[in-house]
Amino acid sequence: MWSRFRRSPFTTSFYEPFGEVLARCSPKRIDRQTAQGWNSRHPVLALPYADEYRPLLRRFIKGVPGYRLAFALERYFPTATGIGPEVRYISRLIAHAHGRGTHPVFGLSRSLGRSAALKHALGGYHVLVRRNARQQWLSCRSYRNEVPVSYFELCHFLILALAPAGTPARRYAGMLGLPPLPRNLPKQIRFLHDAIFPWSDELSYRAFIAVSLLSHAVAEPAADLVLDVDRLGRSPQYRERIRAHILADVGLSIDFDDCRVPSHDPSLVAVDFAALEEDVSLRLQACGADLVSPPAPARAVGE
Repeated sequence: MWSRFRRSPFTTSFYEPFGEVLARCSPKRIDRQTAQGWNSRHPVLALPYADEYRPLLRRFIKGVPGYRLAFALERYFPTATGIGPEVRYISRLIAHAHGRGTHPVFGLSRSLGRSAALKHALGGYHVLVRRNARQQWLSCRSYRNEVPVSYFELCHFLILALAPAGTPARRYAGMLGLPPLPRNLPKQIRFLHDAIFPWSDELSYRAFIAVSLLSHAVAEPAADLVLDVDRLGRSPQYRERIRAHILADVGLSIDFDDCRVPSHDPSLVAVDFAALEEDVSLRLQACGADLVSPPAPARAVGE
């Protein structure tokens, strides 16, 4: 999705502005991090993921100015003190894009828990990309045998364990038996991995679907457009309707014609998805989560 906005000459499209790789970003690291450099399953990109950050880098100092490592996972759900650091950082990126005479676009997968607060502070047009949750988890799980640390699964445990004290997410982390974590993201990853490895598919899906339910309860009411990416990959008519909506709303014509979403066979995993989803939903509500969705946003397409 982000790469299709990036193709427009009228945008400066930032990839994962909350991603932890930006903490030690440098020109050489940007050059190395490409869609072809790992089993990304992403379309071929003309430029490295983080190329838009290159003009912002400072000589002899690694990292994108204003970025904090805590943005990646620790502040996924807002703290009681708010999201001031995120707002100041994103505002810099917005100013940079405007300085180039372009529209800033942010391709975020770390923003859902903060989306309402970000919209309140910064405005903008928010597109929520909705994907089949089971397929998304199966995609995360599929990397388990490819890497020593299964980060795509582990990050959901981390989001819950690092959530602010007293929140439904943190209470649910206690239900899962997740331990308190040290400071510093690399240490947190190693500590939690050692504490819960090897985890079961059931535990992994419980963590994943909890983060998904809590995130969408915040993000859907704040979205200007809710987009079903699975349907986008199947239906030319739906792709045209989405293109027309975005053109009418923000004046950008974005081509989604080559959208394809890979699928995984859920029968290969011994998980009762429906039962777990119902149980996690009930437990989250017992933790104080409000998962009762309001009416779908007026600009939801194809609902």
